[in-house]
Amino acid sequence: MVLGPFASVADLMARLPPDRVLSIEEQAQAERLLGDASHLIRMTAGYQQISRVDNDTVVLRGSRSLVLTLPQRPVLAVTAVAGLTAEQWEWDGGDRLTRLDGCVWRGATTVTYSHGLDEDEPAYQVARAIACDAVKRTLLNPTMIRSHQVDDFAETLADARASLLDGEAETIRQAFAGPKVSVTG
Repeated sequence: MVLGPFASVADLMARLPPDRVLSIEEQAQAERLLGDASHLIRMTAGYQQISRVDNDTVVLRGSRSLVLTLPQRPVLAVTAVAGLTAEQWEWDGGDRLTRLDGCVWRGATTVTYSHGLDEDEPAYQVARAIACDAVKRTLLNPTMIRSHQVDDFAETLADARASLLDGEAETIRQAFAGPKVSVTG
């Protein structure tokens, strides 16, 4: 499944200084960079997709326990577990499925569920803002020059890629990265 960027070029342009207009070439570059920044955000979020996905299908491996944890959050609905009736399992309203029939999750289990955030939700807006900020830094400083000075020592470094600042990465981890996917009993 290909997920799009959290922000559009129009979202980015709204955050640029009013006197900064993007050329056609810069708009194409910005679109690519917004996609890259969105992938970086998803990676920092523990590979959470963040964007809403309805009726996603995932194959999970059971390890002979009663509880199965779904990998993407927030879980909005669980519509089916292949090979089981609705009376044989229960969704806890969070990210866990529990067997109700006395059996354990074993082998491959195919689950159909909806997860993620709508674009108007505050946490999604945080991802949008961080993606725009990462790209804005690249566009406003295309050579990616960074300098550091302590007393009489100074150094200047060129960075070949856009990246998240430490505070942005921490915000993403706090907002989206949860416990590792596991099967518990």
